Amino acid sequence: MSNLFCEGLTENDINKLLSAPKSDLHNHSTKGCRRKWLAERLRIEMPEPPQALYGLDGMQVWFRSFIKPLCDGYENMLIRWEGAFAEAKRNHIARLVLNFGTAEIDQVGSVEAFKKIIEGYHEAYCPDTVFEAELTYPSCCDAGYEAERIDQYTSLGYFKAIDICGGENVQPFEAFLPLYRKAEEYHLVKKMHVGETGSAEDVRKAVEILGLSEIHHGINSSVSKDTMRFLADNHIQLNICPSSNIMLGYVKDYKTHPIKILVENGVAVTINTDDLLIFDSTIENEYLALYRAGTLSVKQLDEIRLAGLQSLQI
Repeated sequence: MSNLFCEGLTENDINKLLSAPKSDLHNHSTKGCRRKWLAERLRIEMPEPPQALYGLDGMQVWFRSFIKPLCDGYENMLIRWEGAFAEAKRNHIARLVLNFGTAEIDQVGSVEAFKKIIEGYHEAYCPDTVFEAELTYPSCCDAGYEAERIDQYTSLGYFKAIDICGGENVQPFEAFLPLYRKAEEYHLVKKMHVGETGSAEDVRKAVEILGLSEIHHGINSSVSKDTMRFLADNHIQLNICPSSNIMLGYVKDYKTHPIKILVENGVAVTINTDDLLIFDSTIENEYLALYRAGTLSVKQLDEIRLAGLQSLQI
């Protein structure tokens, strides 16, 4: 499959890129479907995203103003979940991680009912895809309170990881210790959104304090040799989303994306979509954009692709 993927990049052949197995390990479930797929499913027209979204606040304003009113409500949330699995089928995603908030799960009614719905989509669209559900909490949450009630979401063993998202440096990392200690009891992979707007030092502190094994984003680690060495030595993986970083204004363009510096300094990275419904860049396009910009070589991009699949027998 490496030959197929590499030929897809060098020949600009989308079909070959689609056919090669890939992973998507940083994907927000309610925004994990393609805009075109959702528009066709709902039989509506949806606006294209602007080239610049001006940070997380700007992104949320645009989404809530122009996209969410067209697909709001419980039934449409289910359709957007469905669309994430439809994209996994279309793009030959062999390993898919979707994150879900407790409020979204609560809308379904119970974890058992939630699991039934999600596994229904998984089986219908991409039964051969290894799927991992990630439990996510907002950075403004009361971690002590959430730690006391996490059992109702994790007792089935369906969730494989925990994450904090929704803005950096909202609370000290220590504030999340009760939640992450509880997550350890359920052997959840510990992750966090950090180092996209925060500093390289924030990335290191988050890993050291919370015992993280993966970082969502982490791109600002690239400014510190010490932090990159720390990440490499401790085998901490960064799940990077290039188009998201660029459209939010945290990176200038694909050519200057810090993923190049991270890779050259031995940091383990994967390439992902983040919020596909917003950024409108599917996983094969993420790889192709970095190749076209000359950011990374074909060999480097294929190594990243394989890194995302390293736990699978591909």
